[in-house]
Amino acid sequence: MSSSQRWKSVALRLWRVALLAAAVFAIRRSHEPAALELTAKRVRDFFPAAAVLTPQNGMQAVKDESGITLGHVMQTSPESDDIIGYSGPTNTLVALDSRGKVLGLRILRSGDTTDHVAEVVGERSFFKQFTGRKAAEAAGMKVDAVSGATLTSSAIAEGVLRRLGKSATTSLRFPDAITLDEVKKLEPRAAKLRESKTHPGSHEVLDANGRVIALAVRTAPVSDGVVGYKGPSDTFMLMDATGSTLRGIALRRSYDTEQYVGYVTGDPTFLKTFDGMATETIANIDFNAAGVEGVSGATQTSYGVAEGVRVRAQSLLKENEAKRGWWALIRWRWQDTGHAVVIFAAFVMAFTPLRGRAWCRHLHHALLVIYGGFIAGELLSQGLLAGWAAHGTPWRNAHGLVLLAAVALLGPVFTSKQLYCHHICPHGALQQLVMRRLRFQWSPSKRLEAVLSKLPFVLLALVLVSVAFALPVDLNALEPFDAYLFRVAGWASIVIAVTGVLWSLVTPLAYCRYGCPTGALFKLLRFTGDADRFGTRDWLAAACVAGVLLFACG
Repeated sequence: MSSSQRWKSVALRLWRVALLAAAVFAIRRSHEPAALELTAKRVRDFFPAAAVLTPQNGMQAVKDESGITLGHVMQTSPESDDIIGYSGPTNTLVALDSRGKVLGLRILRSGDTTDHVAEVVGERSFFKQFTGRKAAEAAGMKVDAVSGATLTSSAIAEGVLRRLGKSATTSLRFPDAITLDEVKKLEPRAAKLRESKTHPGSHEVLDANGRVIALAVRTAPVSDGVVGYKGPSDTFMLMDATGSTLRGIALRRSYDTEQYVGYVTGDPTFLKTFDGMATETIANIDFNAAGVEGVSGATQTSYGVAEGVRVRAQSLLKENEAKRGWWALIRWRWQDTGHAVVIFAAFVMAFTPLRGRAWCRHLHHALLVIYGGFIAGELLSQGLLAGWAAHGTPWRNAHGLVLLAAVALLGPVFTSKQLYCHHICPHGALQQLVMRRLRFQWSPSKRLEAVLSKLPFVLLALVLVSVAFALPVDLNALEPFDAYLFRVAGWASIVIAVTGVLWSLVTPLAYCRYGCPTGALFKLLRFTGDADRFGTRDWLAAACVAGVLLFACG
């Protein structure tokens, strides 16, 4: 290959990858999430007497006609917008009763596939796992996913837990946040407060030069369940800049008896009990062994304050544990191990002489159908890829599946081989297993062949337009891949799957050649060698992407 030909081939590959990136950009721009507006009517299945919703502490208070607060509701979006299930995020309504316990959940909107969402909605026990729990309790619970829709249900659960975790930093009993004046009483150098990113609900204390000199923490809402003599208390805790040592405390507000509260605030010795202690020491303290004494005349109130400080120290330790790198967010699944094995096997079959041995090919295809299709059930499809383009990839929850997609998209560009279609796709493998098993074979005429071979590209263009313009097209109904998960599959997917396999008995790889828009995408990216050049498909693809870009950016 001459130098000019080499540069032309590099430019052609870069152009096709850039075209794919432009399509993803256009789809992403046209799917920027917008918050839903909740009305009283939409929450009456949880609060039959609901008359009006009013903003309160990052949620919405549900009130009746008399103005009495019945409970609260909140949406998981936008906090959950980056949590991708199988093909997109889900916005879930969380309803809390007047005591802050979860009444129930309801899916408001989902970017995931309709079949997977329907499977989750039909599994009522999934939602009941949250019922009756307070935000602080639910934030750390372990949730059982829905079989057959594991990624979708896990993402919904993670979004709910994240939103409950954030709401757990807002106290309904003590709604007032820490003020700069409060902090100055214990730290005179304080000039500004800034919300802490690592300790939700807390604030970094900055001096006049903008340096972080302390961390302002309060015990509510973690301590809302700690009752002294009559009720809970909210205590201000001044920590060092790292949150590892307590410098001082001050009682902010209490539902306890006013006289007893006065005894506590008037006892400087008790208020200095924890000064200089490490957070870990406070979290594990035994009051009797440590000689912590209550305030005379207000023993229960003072012990309630001390217990509130102790439970808040415990939560601070958990927050410190959560300050980990992005790699700690990755969760490895057994399917990811399977995907890695499948990718390795695909490269072996594509680049070694084993592909020429019939028994090896048949064994490889059988394993793809059994494992990739009916066991793992995670096939690449337009519904999946379009969802990722619109919302992002589930790299934290399904990195093996993301790696599979990367190989499928980049393999044709850099290896000139259709690695996914020929050596990974379970539906393609099933067609290869059944082809030429009948004596009778049928091939379309050249004219019909020309028409049929363009159908996958027409479907691919339909997918791009329908996703970019938010048309009501069920992308999963255009392809057969959901049929392998027959519990969640729609009839359209099953019919296409069965028809494609039966047709492949008389026309080899019939569906792959004449019906698969996902395969068409990989063909558009494929570099076929020295003879490859900018052709009609490239022009048409560029025109479609340009039109969608104009719409998205207009």
